[in-house]
Amino acid sequence: MGGDGFIGSHLAEKLMESGHNVTVFDRFPYKITRNLEHLKRRIKMVSGEYANRMDVKNALRRNEVAYHCIWTSTPISSWNDPCLEIDENIRLSAQLFEVASEAGIRKIVFPSSGGTVYGRHRGIKLAESLLPRPFCPYGIAKLTVEHLLNYYRESKGLASDVYRIGNAFGPRQPISSPQGVIAVWMSKIVSREKIRVYGDNETLRDYVYVKDIVHLMMHSLTDLQESSTFNIGSGRGTSIMELLNIFKSVIDIPFEYEILPRRPSDNDAIILDNRAILSHFPGFSFSSLEEKIKESWLSFSQAQR
Repeated sequence: MGGDGFIGSHLAEKLMESGHNVTVFDRFPYKITRNLEHLKRRIKMVSGEYANRMDVKNALRRNEVAYHCIWTSTPISSWNDPCLEIDENIRLSAQLFEVASEAGIRKIVFPSSGGTVYGRHRGIKLAESLLPRPFCPYGIAKLTVEHLLNYYRESKGLASDVYRIGNAFGPRQPISSPQGVIAVWMSKIVSREKIRVYGDNETLRDYVYVKDIVHLMMHSLTDLQESSTFNIGSGRGTSIMELLNIFKSVIDIPFEYEILPRRPSDNDAIILDNRAILSHFPGFSFSSLEEKIKESWLSFSQAQR
């Protein structure tokens, strides 16, 4: 679900490369994809509206696992309109799970938010066992959907895996959304606009490359009866000022910036404890932040030419 988006398209690509039959559900106006044109003849594409039960049921038919990658808001947009979370994300997620249970889906895989679900914590790595206390409507909604999955597991026998993901970045991240500081900054630089740096050396984020994320999310296919919750993050906290310095070192054109205080919707510090998921991937190492920002910049800037 939402398989033509940022994380969804990388998931579809990874699943196909691993030999799985893949169905991608998304809006495909004029039968054109945003990110999957190169796989158009190798993946089943189903166009439809997420709010339409029959469209969703048609997409789920004859599948065993559904990756739920549709989400209509960002932390900033939810801060100003919390009712949007109820109407478009919580309610429609519940409808998806209901339809999935009717269609014979065995497992739902849900990308949750490691950056907002836990709430405000400083000086510690956030483990899955920590009591979540989200303050942003975005994180509240993500946690609510996690709890809905618990309900459908108990009431319908629908297994589910939840992945609480850090600050994802990489190719295909949308530049039109105010979520994803790396993509937002790159968009501003290409447009010759001043970038806004919200925070200071104590504003820490756990940045994780999108292809690392989808690699780890493949764990859900090893057991379709098991239900688990995992963090996916590098386990490293990078301050917003350190990120700015990385940009200065890898971006090959000059850019202007201004430093501003954290916004009310921003968390102080997020560093995710990743030991649970890594226990299933011995020897795995996360991609270098510096190298992948440089790679993402080259891909992004070339696409804009």
